[in-house]
Order: sequence, then C-alpha cells, then structure tokens
Amino acid sequence: MKTHTLVGLFKNNGILLLAAGTLLVSLSNVSSAQNAPRVASLSKAEASRASAAEQNKYTFIMFWKDQDTTTKGMWSTLQQNLSDKNTASVVAVNTGDPQERKIIEQYGVSRAPMPLTLAVAPNGAVTGSYLKQINADYIQQAFVSPAKSQCMLNLQSRRMVLLCVSPSGQAGVPQGVQNFKSIPCYKNAVEVINVSQSEPAERDFLKELRVPASQNSAVVFMAPPGVMVGKYNSSVSSQQLIAELKKAGKSCGVEGCKHCK
Repeated sequence: MKTHTLVGLFKNNGILLLAAGTLLVSLSNVSSAQNAPRVASLSKAEASRASAAEQNKYTFIMFWKDQDTTTKGMWSTLQQNLSDKNTASVVAVNTGDPQERKIIEQYGVSRAPMPLTLAVAPNGAVTGSYLKQINADYIQQAFVSPAKSQCMLNLQSRRMVLLCVSPSGQAGVPQGVQNFKSIPCYKNAVEVINVSQSEPAERDFLKELRVPASQNSAVVFMAPPGVMVGKYNSSVSSQQLIAELKKAGKSCGVEGCKHCK
C-alpha cells in the first residue's frame, strides 16, 4: 500500500502542523503543560496555558515582536472572536520578554516571522498555526475533536498512532493491533486510540480520514510527521502492520521503524 502524507488533515493556514521543524521542536515537553503546577515560577503565558488546560479550554498564544499594524490586527481578531467564548483563553507573548523565555524555547518560535499565533488544545496538541494573519474561519478550524487532538499530540511527540474505529467504541482493540503493540521495540513508540463511529463529535474527523460511515470497524495507521501508513479492517494482523510500516521507510519518523526486526 502506498503511503501518503496527511496534508489535508493536519494542515492549517498553509503550515503543516506536524512537521518536525522550527515551530514545533519541543512538543514532547509542551504536552505536559496540562499537568504543570500552578506555582509562582510560571510565567504569565505558562500560567494561562496551564489554567486553560485545567478547565478543558484551548489556549491561543500570540507571539509578537513589534507592535505594528499586523500585530495589532491579529490581536484584535483574536479578541473579537474569542473574548466572549468559554472554550478558550488568549495570551500575548513578546518574544523579547526574558520571563517568557521558556515557552518561547518550547515552541521554537524565537526566529519565526512575527506575529505568530499557535492554538493549543487542552491536552497540549498544537491544532492551529497562523502566521501574520488570522480570521474567524481559521480560529474555528483550530477546535478539533478529542480523537483528532489525541492523534495530533502523539504524532507531534514523534509517536505512531493506531486509531481503532468501531460502531460503538466498545468493540475493544483488534488482536492484530494488540500483537503489534506488544512487540518490545514498538510498544513505547505507538499509541492505540479508540473512537466510535457513532460519536457525533468525531464524524468530521473520520470523514477527513475517509473512513466511510457505513464501515463497521477500521484501523487507521499513522506515523510522524504526518504519514498515513494505511487503513485496514479489524482483522489486520501485526505482520501486515509491520510490513506496511517497513514500506514507509524513514518517512515513518520513528527510530523503531528502522531497527525493529
């Protein structure tokens, strides 16, 4: 099966969110933000992100350098579209502020063009990246389903994903997926995520993955930085998953792909 990148699924405002590039160099550290203690050592932006995560809210972080027209316009748009919502918080970070050095380094934005806004889900996944311009549609697109957010977080953290789709979400994990997960050099490099076909919040995500609503069960195999290794039914074997992963080669983005026998 030919592999392909999930550009249509994980691309937002022209920036591939899952790429291991300048903007997302340390998401494995950022993903733990939801559990960060609320102590005095947290900067304003870190405290805002941690507080939002505790309340199951998104955080829109606008990084800026100069208070020019573009920066003011982006901030105004964020305020207009999010100030009255209880689903997100908004915080501005001056990249020249030494107190915000940690969060700037975590997201690797010190040399990025400004202004830049990142949308961060409660679990720490970056679901939107907006350079110089943003609008209401872009903001709305940053709010993703729970399963999509989990997939994005793991892929951004350089982990493979086996998304198990079932009619009720209670069908269990297919045996082939269990067997693959049990292989020592893969078990810590892959996350198994369950999702129900009947869950309304996940319908758009499954449609993006091209999992037909009529299909009772499916296994979607994804690997970083954003490669769909393949889609299978619940009878897929661990040997088949291994074979497909080897076909993906280095594009799978996980060290075990090259060395696991």
